[in-house]
Amino acid sequence: MSGAGSTRRPALDRRAARRAARSPARRRLIRAALVLAALVGLVVTYHLGLYVYVDRGIDRVAALAPEGPEVIAPQLQGGSTTYLVVGTGLPGATGPASVTTLLVHVDSGGDRAVLVSVPPTALVDTPGCRTDEGTVRDPVSEAFAASLLAGGPACTVRAVQQLSGLRVDHYLAVDLGRLPSLVDAIGGVSVCLPTTTTAVAASARPLPAGTSELTGAQAGEYLAPGDAGSDVTGAAAAERTELLLSATLRSALAAGTLGNPWELTRFLTRAADALTLDQQTTLGDLRTLGVALGDLEGDAVQRATLPVAQVGYVPAGSDQAYVLLDGDGVRSLFDRVIEDGEVPAELATPAVSAAAPAPPAAVEAAAATTAAEQSAAGPAAQPLTAAPSAVTVDVLNGTATAGLAGTVGDQLRQQGFTVGEVGNERGVVNQTVVRHGPGVLEQARTVAAAVPGAVLQPSDAIGDTVQLVLGPGFSGVVPVQVAAPAPAAAATPAAASTPAASTPAASTPAASTEPVSCS
Repeated sequence: MSGAGSTRRPALDRRAARRAARSPARRRLIRAALVLAALVGLVVTYHLGLYVYVDRGIDRVAALAPEGPEVIAPQLQGGSTTYLVVGTGLPGATGPASVTTLLVHVDSGGDRAVLVSVPPTALVDTPGCRTDEGTVRDPVSEAFAASLLAGGPACTVRAVQQLSGLRVDHYLAVDLGRLPSLVDAIGGVSVCLPTTTTAVAASARPLPAGTSELTGAQAGEYLAPGDAGSDVTGAAAAERTELLLSATLRSALAAGTLGNPWELTRFLTRAADALTLDQQTTLGDLRTLGVALGDLEGDAVQRATLPVAQVGYVPAGSDQAYVLLDGDGVRSLFDRVIEDGEVPAELATPAVSAAAPAPPAAVEAAAATTAAEQSAAGPAAQPLTAAPSAVTVDVLNGTATAGLAGTVGDQLRQQGFTVGEVGNERGVVNQTVVRHGPGVLEQARTVAAAVPGAVLQPSDAIGDTVQLVLGPGFSGVVPVQVAAPAPAAAATPAAASTPAASTPAASTPAASTEPVSCS
């Protein structure tokens, strides 16, 4: 027994010595691991607590009706998700014009999205619904925004489903008056516009093509309309709302914001005051929406406005003007969205972006491509040559909106045009057209550029006259850019190299209409 014990004791002593030798390093390692675990636990606990606090602080409404009889082909919509994003309290607007609406349909894979805006004064059929007070509201034909202002979120959801056939899965309302404070909470946002659009030109603070850094105050000015009469269908306000909301969500989901507890806390607490959600939507669902609005780019996102049959439609016995939608066009649009998750090519609108600018090499390549395309394009795509001050245009109203020709005439004068006759069109037009005689094509092109959607229509019956005939779909007047004349060639190389010859060309750069590339 004593021999066996003496044999094991040296081995035990050696193991104890090795443990003693390693114990300081192990103790330090264990302490570091415990500190790290405590920090991770503290961060997780903080974010979890913040999530719960914000989630409970957001106003909730009973808005959804997924089993509504107006939903078309629900079996085809099983894997997709549709968000109804409503902006209220648009700065500088009142009544229906203060409401912007965007339908965001994301396919089952989450890698494609369709965005459709709804005019606030579109005449729609709202099914029977339950109001915020709990009373049952009878079916009614009304302005789309009235379904929210007079009925409530549940009525708006039913109106959208009746109009589109889509099943609304998530309802999100944003107080646009508070959106600037969200922008300030994350230190401002960066937006990039490939080119100026009608929506941008209709803003109280138009943005140039390219990248713009916006503070909260500047974001509010960008949201606000510059002229209450220039956005008849509300499509411009919806586009500006989408661009700014996309930029805000993109910045809020960026690693820099998520990794900054103070900035994240400030943003989420302000978001709790600005948002209203349905009872089933979570902050995780908003993250998915943020990805759809902020991260999907290029062909992955398609945008459309609802086809319009008439602006200024006044039903018999009413004194209110509505936007009358093209029923067949609307049905064609949403049938394609339901079946294939995409917009018909003829109804798609150009994309805008909240992305950062592309690298300089990409911008140069895009500019070179654009220049090549313009050189091969027809006359309608060439730069404008007739300045507004050199154009006299008659304005004729082909809609049911009383006084529209006079309003548009004033807008054209503000852009430098000379306005001749102002009156009503005797015939019927299906869209806004610019009629022109054979000798005033360039003048007519300038007018058409100032009225997006207008179609050139040559006529031998009106002489050398330009007529703007306002028809269904008219959205407003925008500024135009006229290319500066190319400088005359220098007489000799020596003359071209002198400062006197080179200075004028450098001081009067030609106006550029080339789009900017956004990544």
